[in-house]
Amino acid sequence: MNIQPQPNPVDPERHSYYGGTPPYGAPYGTPYYGGAQPESSGLLGSLDPFRMLRVMRKKWLTVLLVLVFAGIAATYYLMTTSRVYQAISLVELSVRRPRIMTQQAAVIEDQGASSQSEEIFNTRLEKFKGRVMREAAIARYRKQHPDCKLEDAAFNSLFANNLSLTLLRRTRLVKIEFNHTDPQFAADFCTAFAEAAEASVYDENRIASDAAVTWLEAQCVSQRGEVEKADASLLKYRQENKIDVLESQRKTVDNALMDFNSVLVGLESQEAKERDLLNTITAVELKPENAGKLPTSIPRGDEIKLAMDKWSTALADRDALLSKYTAKHPEVLAKDGVVALYRNQALDSLNRAKATSASNLELFRKQAESLRQKKADQAKLASDLELQIVERRTHLTALERTRDASDTAYRGILGRIQEARMAADENTATVKIVERPSVPEKPIKPKPLRIIAIAILLGLMGGITLALITDTMEDHVTGPHDLEAEIGVKVLAMVPHVKAGKRSDIATASMNQRFSQITEAFAGLRSMLDSSQYKERSKVILVASSIPAEGKTITSCNLAIACAKNGQRVLLIDFDLRRPRLVGIFSMPPEGRGLLDYLSDAGGDTSPAKLAYATECANLTVIASRPVKGASPAELVGSKKVTELLSWARENYDRVIIDAPPLGLVSDALVLGGLSDCVLVMARPETSRKRATFHTIHRFREAGVRMIAAVINDIDFAQGSSYYTPYYHSYSHYQPYPPEEVKHEG
Repeated sequence: MNIQPQPNPVDPERHSYYGGTPPYGAPYGTPYYGGAQPESSGLLGSLDPFRMLRVMRKKWLTVLLVLVFAGIAATYYLMTTSRVYQAISLVELSVRRPRIMTQQAAVIEDQGASSQSEEIFNTRLEKFKGRVMREAAIARYRKQHPDCKLEDAAFNSLFANNLSLTLLRRTRLVKIEFNHTDPQFAADFCTAFAEAAEASVYDENRIASDAAVTWLEAQCVSQRGEVEKADASLLKYRQENKIDVLESQRKTVDNALMDFNSVLVGLESQEAKERDLLNTITAVELKPENAGKLPTSIPRGDEIKLAMDKWSTALADRDALLSKYTAKHPEVLAKDGVVALYRNQALDSLNRAKATSASNLELFRKQAESLRQKKADQAKLASDLELQIVERRTHLTALERTRDASDTAYRGILGRIQEARMAADENTATVKIVERPSVPEKPIKPKPLRIIAIAILLGLMGGITLALITDTMEDHVTGPHDLEAEIGVKVLAMVPHVKAGKRSDIATASMNQRFSQITEAFAGLRSMLDSSQYKERSKVILVASSIPAEGKTITSCNLAIACAKNGQRVLLIDFDLRRPRLVGIFSMPPEGRGLLDYLSDAGGDTSPAKLAYATECANLTVIASRPVKGASPAELVGSKKVTELLSWARENYDRVIIDAPPLGLVSDALVLGGLSDCVLVMARPETSRKRATFHTIHRFREAGVRMIAAVINDIDFAQGSSYYTPYYHSYSHYQPYPPEEVKHEG
C-alpha cells in the first residue's frame, strides 16, 4: 500500500477535529532508535548467498560501474607501464674434495658427497645475496664494460630490486634472474654476476680448510670445562636437597589425612542423625493422639509419653463430665485445671527433649569443625611438601639434562677433531656455470591477460562489496529475510502495493474489492491467525509499527473486515489517541462517544458497550476515538479502564483488533501489548528502518509479549527483488473470473 505520511501537522483528515491546532503538541517527531541493535555480521551485514543475489539484482549498476572503472584502470596501466625483460642464468653448486697443487689452484670433481649438501647450498645462496657478492659482480661488470656510466648507488638499487636468486627444488641448481627495461643490459649484468659467483668460492675454500682444526680444538677445551662445571653443580644440589626425606614426610601426612577423614565421616553422620532428630522434635504437634507417633530415639521419650498419656486420660474424663454437666460446673472446671497441668507437663518434657537434642547437635558440630580445621592444616602441609618435592626434582632433572647435553657436545667435538685431522677440506662448496644468459626477446611484464583477469576479479569484488556496504548503510527493510533470519520473527503476510487513493477506500478494500490482491493477502493473514498454530494466541491482536506511514491502520481495518466476512464477531479499537484515524474510515454516530471520552470520564458515565457502533460490514463493530480537551493519552492508556475495556471485549467478541500508535515515538503500544495475545509489527520496504523495527520488536519482547509476528506492507511484486518475482509471476497467471462471468454462473 502506497500511503505517504502528511508532512504538514494540520493535514486535511485531522483539521476538522483539531481546529487547525493539534491540542497534544506537534506530531510525533523523530523516532528513537536506541536499545537493542540488530544482529549483524559486520560492516557488510550478513553475507549469505541469497542476500548477495538480492543486492546484486538491486545494485547491478553499482557493480557495473566499479567493473568499468577497474577495466579503465587496467587499460591505463597496460598503456603506461614500461616493458620489463628478464635474463636467466643457471649455476650448479656441489660438494667436492679439492686438491691444492703447487701451481694455480685447481679443483678436481668428486661426486661422492653431493647428498649431504643441503645446508651448504642454502648457506652459499645467502652469501650470493650479500654485500661482498654484490660488490664483486659490479666490479666484474665494470671490468667487462669500461664505458658504463652508472654510479654504485644505481647498481645497488638494481641489485636490490631486480635480481632474484632461487635454489631449484630437489636439484643443485641456482637460477639467477635479472630484470631490466634494456634486454642487453639485463643479459650482460646477469653474466657478470654468474662469473663472479663462480670465482668467489676458491678463496673461501682455502681459508676454511686451514682454520677448521684450530677452531675445533679451542671448542673442545671450552666444552670440557662445561662438563666439569655441570658435574660439580649436580653433586652439590643432591647433597643440599634431600628429596627422600621430604617424600617420607609427605607419606606420613597422607596417612594422617586418611585417619582424619574416617573420623570426620563418623562425626558428620552422628551430626546428621542428631539434626534430623531435632527437626522431628520441632515438627511434633503437641496433641494427645500423637503420643504413639513420637520416635523411639527421642530424649526423655518415656517421660513425654507418660505426660501425654495422663493428658489424654484427663481429657477423656473431662469429656465424660461434659456429657453430664455444663462447661461451668465445678467438677468440669476442676478437671480443666488437671488437663492444663498435664498438658504443661507434656510441653515441658518436649522442650527439655528439644534442648537436649540441640546440645548434642552443637557438640557434634564443634567436634567436626575442629577436625576439619586439623584436616585442612594437614592438607596444606601435604601440598607444601608436594610443591617442594616437585620443585627440587624439576631442578635436579634440569641439572642432569644440562650435564648430559654438555657431555654429548664434548664427545661430538672429539669426534669432529678426529675427522677434521683426516680430511679438513672435504665439505667445501664449488660453483660452476651451467647455462649462460641470452638476450631476452619478449617482456615478462606487464602480462595483459593476467592484468585483465585481475581487473575483472577486483572489479567484481569491489562492486559487490560496495553494493553490500551501501545496502547495509541504507538500513531499509527489504523483505522477509530481514525479519525472519536476522531477528527470528515470523512474517505472516506480505501485502501488495496499491495505487494511490483515498485512505478510506484502501482501508475497506477487503470489503469492496472481492478479487483484488490486497483482499487475498488479508484473507491469507486471517487464515494464518485462524490456524491451529496461532488461533489460541490471536484473540486480541495489537497492530503496531515503529514509525508512521507503515500501514498499521490500513492493516487493522482490512484484517478486521477479513475476519468479519469469515463470520467472526470482530471489534476494531482505535487506540491511536493522538492521531485517531478510524473515525475518518468508519464514521462515528453524531451522538456517539469516543474512546478518549471513556478513558477520561468526560461527558458522564460511559460503559464499554456504549462506545461500540456497528459498521456497514456485517459482524464488524468499531470503537473510534476523538480529541477530548484536557485529556492526557500517556496517562490514560495505563489506567484500569483499559484493562476493563479489553476484558469486556474478550467476553463479547470472537476477535479484538487494536490499532496502536507507533512504538518508536510513544510507549502506549507497550502497555497494550502486555494486554494482548499477539502483536503484529508492520514493516514497509524503503520506508521502515531495520534498526527501528528491530528496536520495536525488542521492546515488545522485553515487555513480555507472548507472540510477535510481522506483516510486510506495500510490496510491489511487479518490480520487487528475487523474493517477490516468482510470487508475482504466479499471481499474474491466476486471474479471477470477470464479474459478469461470475454473475452468469451464479
